Amino acid sequence: MSKRTLVPAAVLMLALTGLTAPAAAHAAEARPAAAAQSRAVVVVGPGERVELGRGYAMTLTRAERCVGSADGHICKSVTGGNQPPGTVSLQSFSEGARTLYSPLYIGPGRAARMTVAAAGRTLEAQVVTLPGRPGYATGHVWGATDESADRTVTVYDAAGRVLARY
Repeated sequence: MSKRTLVPAAVLMLALTGLTAPAAAHAAEARPAAAAQSRAVVVVGPGERVELGRGYAMTLTRAERCVGSADGHICKSVTGGNQPPGTVSLQSFSEGARTLYSPLYIGPGRAARMTVAAAGRTLEAQVVTLPGRPGYATGHVWGATDESADRTVTVYDAAGRVLARY
């Protein structure tokens, strides 16, 4: 099994300039977005299994992102044109009082942070991507199950600029 690489957003930015920096601290699951520090971006190899907790896992390839449990996975093409470039979508999977939220950003920008806001709370998702410039990034975060359809997903780059919002 290949080893996951943690790339804090600041290190990703500094790597482009040849500088180095210490790893960033992980954010709490439900801090308000304005006060939260970004979690490190997890870079995985194609087909590598990412454990999401509660029996769920995720795999990424150059062509699709798959999320699911032993009961089955839902795969979404990242190259098929069903989601336009520069946009974010959201899948959710409820397990009793908890829900797994999984944003999917497709576009030219490099996602460094993703948030899911619902019922007055903002959750910081763990961003996951492939090495290089795959043209997409995804994420995952567990939160309280909320029957409300009003969810806002926002994707930011390392400088804090909004890449997409849904």
